[in-house]
Amino acid sequence: MANTEDGTAAATGDADVVRAVFEQMPLMMAGLEGPEHRVVAANGAFRAGADRAAPAGATPHAVLPESVEQRVHEVYDRVLATGRTESSREWCVRTNTGGRVVEGFYDCTASPRTGADGTVKGVSVFVADVTDRVHERQAARDRTEEAEHRCAQARETVVELQRALFPEYLPVLPSVRVSALLSAEPGRRAGGDWFGVVDLPGGRVALVVGDVVGHDAAASAAMSQLRTVVLERLRSGEGPAAALAAADRFTERVPGARAATCCVAVLVPGDGRLVYASAGHPAPLLVAPDGTTRYLAHGAGPLGTGASYRDQDDRTPDGGVVLLYTEGVGERPGVTPSPGRTAPATTAAGTLLERAFGQGGPPGAAARTLEVLLCEGGHGEDATLLAAHRTPPVPAFETVLPAVVDSVRAIQFELGRWLLQLGCCDEDETAVQHAVVELVTNAVDHAYTEAEPPDTDRSVRVRARLTEDGTAVVEVADHGSWSDGGQPDPLRGRGLAMVELFTGAFTVDRGDASTDKGTTVRISHRLRRHVTVATGTAPTATRPGELRIEEEPDTVGRLVVRGGVDTTTAPRLRAGLMSASHGGTTDLTVDLSAVTHLAGAGVRVLHDTAALCGRNGRTGLTLIASAGSVAASVLDLADLPYTHDTAP
Repeated sequence: MANTEDGTAAATGDADVVRAVFEQMPLMMAGLEGPEHRVVAANGAFRAGADRAAPAGATPHAVLPESVEQRVHEVYDRVLATGRTESSREWCVRTNTGGRVVEGFYDCTASPRTGADGTVKGVSVFVADVTDRVHERQAARDRTEEAEHRCAQARETVVELQRALFPEYLPVLPSVRVSALLSAEPGRRAGGDWFGVVDLPGGRVALVVGDVVGHDAAASAAMSQLRTVVLERLRSGEGPAAALAAADRFTERVPGARAATCCVAVLVPGDGRLVYASAGHPAPLLVAPDGTTRYLAHGAGPLGTGASYRDQDDRTPDGGVVLLYTEGVGERPGVTPSPGRTAPATTAAGTLLERAFGQGGPPGAAARTLEVLLCEGGHGEDATLLAAHRTPPVPAFETVLPAVVDSVRAIQFELGRWLLQLGCCDEDETAVQHAVVELVTNAVDHAYTEAEPPDTDRSVRVRARLTEDGTAVVEVADHGSWSDGGQPDPLRGRGLAMVELFTGAFTVDRGDASTDKGTTVRISHRLRRHVTVATGTAPTATRPGELRIEEEPDTVGRLVVRGGVDTTTAPRLRAGLMSASHGGTTDLTVDLSAVTHLAGAGVRVLHDTAALCGRNGRTGLTLIASAGSVAASVLDLADLPYTHDTAP
């Protein structure tokens, strides 16, 4: 039953009631009849949506001319022919309203309408305007895309910042070849790996590799500050242990630097002496020319954990290599310490047996070492490898040729071979060669005139040597005359300007003032070698198992940790330890024997928990790691005491 306008009851289906309900429905509705789909009924919402009256007998094309382009009549034809309902979502319809094209979106349903005999007489059309919904979704998508774009820009900025903090070049030194290789997947978050190379007085070279906990902007900032402290201490003449001690004090003011690891080694190429110190970092690896390998003794715990550091001495043999690397090279998720530790040694030995150092120099050997490591099972961290190879110094270069045009190309070729032996980058090789070509050309064109005595030595001499700090000093000398009189020679002036452009400052020695014979031009240019960056070559690393923290049954204050502890799971480990120790106020025993991976972030959590328990006057944190386990190897490196006893 329904009520009429005067409040009296009306039978369900009353024509006036139905008409009123139909007319006031917010859904656009119309009834079409016959093969031409003429309108036989249209409610107010339909007429308002069409922005015009819908006279009985009109076709949809007359009511909505825009529907012709939308091929709406084909839908009505199919419904009329098949008797099956058809629906479409968010149909885009463009209407011309007051000379302006308006785009709307509609959910449309066309259903058959039957007569008394059951045959299909026409089509009932139901249309819901969903333009606002579509526009809202589009706006949300635009906002999401904009947010993703901003996030991508922020990530790229962080990555670019970290890349800017890494050295782009390494020094080219006389008796040691240094190379570095970085591995990072494109688009990955910034990491905390870092390295540095410092040439020191007396031909010595300092090698530094470190790792800061985390993979974000804070880690990059902490990394850059620690790197600055360590490298500046080394440049000021302090040894490896003193540099680490300074970085250790610095961690008190930079919380993000706590539990960072670092290894510093100073190599004396002349006699092979190696002085090194380590703060919770993987031990350096020595590789002999015959391929035998040996790890050096590891040092004390990570920075900011109360450890003390001391210098240790060793020796690198003639032709030997010292390798420093980060956790990404030395450890693999899920691999026990023994094979994980020997992987760099085995690969380095195999590389040397293939004469990679003898033929391609350390850059080729370092790249080969890291490439093999990454391809054999993958790694969960970014990897950094720093190699220093003791090599005999490249002899000084000298050639004397007639001051003729053909000598220019010959000198360029011979000098290029010398620079190739040094292993400098293409930019420096080009700069030095261009400068020397300009000077030799000047000597050929202008040093000797017809007025020179017949016995004049009409030659040009080129000498080049590499200083202990990696500077190429090149001299170009002739026996001709230098004249300041007359019109300036535009060719000579242009040549010297080009020399300055390529190599910077230069000096000119005009010879004996009494005879005014001979000119020597000396240029100095610091040689460099590129750092190699490898991306996208390694398969996806095997991820460590899911972290589980369990209380041992019927045992108070005793936890068992299983799975992997890395940057993402370390907060869960910290929360579990804090809960079990009641914020460090009760003693706690943690069994780590089943841990498959223990990264620097986990080491920091263990150090922090042990320190907190100690400050609260408790016995502290007791760690358990079975012999040969992943945790045992890492705890040794991190200088964290533990026991093999797993019995409660």
